[in-house]
Amino acid sequence: MTPLLVIIILVVGGLVGLVVQTASSRRRLAARLRAEWGRAPATFHPLDERAAEAWRELGAGKGGDAALDDRTWADLDLDRVVATIDRTESGLGRQILYRRLRAGMAWGDTPTLAELSNRFAEDSALRDSIGLHLAAAGRSLGYGFWIITRPELIRTRWWYWSFPLLAGGMLVSLAAIPFEPRAAIVALLLVVGNMAARMATAWQIPGVLAPMRQMEPVILTAERLADALGDRAEADFPVSDHVRRLRPLRRIARWVSRDPRAGGELMATVWEYFNLLFVLDANALLFSARHLRELGPVLARVAGWVGDVDLARSVASLRAEPRPWCRPRWVDRPRTAAEGVWHPLVTEPVANDAELRAGGGIIITGANMSGKSTYLRTIGVAAVLARTLETCPARSWEGRSFRVRSLIGRNDDLAAGKSYYQVEADGVVALLHAAASDRPTLFLLDELLRGTNTVERLAAGEAVLRSLLAGHAGHSPHVVVVATHDGELVQLLEGLYQPFHFRETIAAGGLTFDYLRREGPASTRTAIALLEATGAPREVIDAARARAAALDGGDPPTLRASEPGS
Repeated sequence: MTPLLVIIILVVGGLVGLVVQTASSRRRLAARLRAEWGRAPATFHPLDERAAEAWRELGAGKGGDAALDDRTWADLDLDRVVATIDRTESGLGRQILYRRLRAGMAWGDTPTLAELSNRFAEDSALRDSIGLHLAAAGRSLGYGFWIITRPELIRTRWWYWSFPLLAGGMLVSLAAIPFEPRAAIVALLLVVGNMAARMATAWQIPGVLAPMRQMEPVILTAERLADALGDRAEADFPVSDHVRRLRPLRRIARWVSRDPRAGGELMATVWEYFNLLFVLDANALLFSARHLRELGPVLARVAGWVGDVDLARSVASLRAEPRPWCRPRWVDRPRTAAEGVWHPLVTEPVANDAELRAGGGIIITGANMSGKSTYLRTIGVAAVLARTLETCPARSWEGRSFRVRSLIGRNDDLAAGKSYYQVEADGVVALLHAAASDRPTLFLLDELLRGTNTVERLAAGEAVLRSLLAGHAGHSPHVVVVATHDGELVQLLEGLYQPFHFRETIAAGGLTFDYLRREGPASTRTAIALLEATGAPREVIDAARARAAALDGGDPPTLRASEPGS
């Protein structure tokens, strides 16, 4: 057997092996995509901070003042909610999912999403094909990318035009050394100049070239998705036209995308020498800057469309789960009815109903741990997902779409030097300002003004809760849901706030809860009974019951006593 024949056999065998391995990987990936469709992931992956990059770089977008503020986002634990409901395959998809929820963007603001999600729900072959392309792009696609889509961040100086001159001079000098040895001195001087050029642009080069390496994969993924979706994709979004406009950037992307680290340490070292001699990074920055400034918005639209396709597939999979996810029915009427609302972060959630009446509120009473705060968060998360994904954790949602504002979890702001009560007051004032808007808003409050004494808390609480629903010529579009231990507020707000409660019972091991919402104010009084059941001294129990009887009689002096910590 001749050496040439051996080489041919080895090459052909290697190619056949590569084809077989690729086909096997695709089969395994396709099987994984089909197995995961309509099912929650087996393991929970916390939200990577890079998922918020599109939100930080592109802002609220079409959401406008519906964007969720930091307090509401934290109160509703939406980082974990996003991680829990995420079924995307690419980094771009996860970033677009995060941005949509954070910006409060209505699902209908992007018409292609509804049509795409319906197609994925009905066509298993299409969703598998799209899933394969997105999974091939990878979970990191889009991470660190969005900065190059902002033209104002791509800056060059007039003296950057020295970079090609330095590279050309170095090439001529190296070529002249065999004929004129003194050219080596010129080459050494140019090396010094090239090092100075690299240091002068070092602050910008890593932040631009690293994202530029993603341009080619993003554009290539967009082309593959468009081919798989067919002509209907072009009707919704002119992918071909946008990609054609990006040709100048694509040529540059192919150059900067050459990652020398892929060839090992030796290749990386050689690349660094070439970079030093010919200032390759600086020249790439110079020649790409103008195109990036001109085509950055086009690149952002293409990347956003890829993320939208991934998001539409993710939402279709979420809706296919056996848990009761519903599609809201939008009706412009004062009353919004949500049946069987449940929380996606609770392992075995208890579903409850919610009636949200514009210009009115709900006041929830009950013991600690009975489910009041979870109920607030459940309604808030449901409202956010209904608006942004048109997918709601409930049996049904019929009525309006709301922006959401909350004041639930609060702590001292040590960095700003603010006390608990100051943080509380700032939050209340922010809600009162938000109530001046005509946009229908769902306000969620837990233990309003609990950092002060009883009399002031009741007086200020009543005033705030009435003010949130006042104005607007007597036709407020807002809804307020408040949880409180202050049963007096139920009477003070009678007629404006409908009372509900969560009930607790005392068992041998302590309090037990069924987490079901019931009509009317809380009527059970278990604090003293719980102390008695857990072995508190008889004199403590008797004293507590005597004081409770006196308070029930309306003993005025006791109402002026401050609470602990006030």
